[in-house]
Amino acid sequence: MESILEVRHLNSYYQEGRSLFGGRSKRRQVLHDVSFTINSGETVGLVGESGSGKTTLCRAVLGLLKDYDGEIIHHSQHPQMVFQDPFSSLNPVRSVGWILEEALKIQGGRSSPERKALVNEVLNQVGLGPEYADRLPGDLSGGQRQRVSIAAAVITRPKLIIADEPVSALDVTIQAQILRLLYSLKKQYELSYLFISHDLNVIYQICDRVLVMQQGVIVEQNSVEDIFEHPQHPYTKQLLKAAQ
Repeated sequence: MESILEVRHLNSYYQEGRSLFGGRSKRRQVLHDVSFTINSGETVGLVGESGSGKTTLCRAVLGLLKDYDGEIIHHSQHPQMVFQDPFSSLNPVRSVGWILEEALKIQGGRSSPERKALVNEVLNQVGLGPEYADRLPGDLSGGQRQRVSIAAAVITRPKLIIADEPVSALDVTIQAQILRLLYSLKKQYELSYLFISHDLNVIYQICDRVLVMQQGVIVEQNSVEDIFEHPQHPYTKQLLKAAQ
């Protein structure tokens, strides 16, 4: 299968603050020899407790980390992000249409009529419709805001989307709708996802493979069926037991 992303022997670090007595800052390692691939059309889940390094790994893939070694190889354009809290990631004083069109302006290569037509098209695709272009994020429900966030991610036609707890702030009914939308867009655009969630039931529903991260180390990676039915690492077994 064609690879969309390759991460090879990734180690990342950050500088802890100086002491009260002016001591030198300490360099602490967060990710330890992380290696994995994401293939075209594949959804890879990333699970682990808070503080396990999931967010740091996402920041590395997005190019937001400076202090790391190893290789991060993108075989497509830059990935886009869908956040846990769409309200904090959407500009509250700009209309939905402005937010979506701005991503196209930054990308370049389209006229104003082409951009507006694409905004209307993607609003239809995420189940909202062109009438939402004039609304502000504060006028929308949580589920509608997440649909706008997803629209902003797909409008530039990336091949890889990083979804960071995209349904954890939503009630169960809306969660199911958003998961169906993500699956539909995956098929329509041949998308790949790196899907982060603490909810293993969600991971089981949407993912093809799973990476299990503990203290900055990927302790196990396998197909979703093997992870859930034949876990090998004690930490994976612990996570599954806690989710039951």
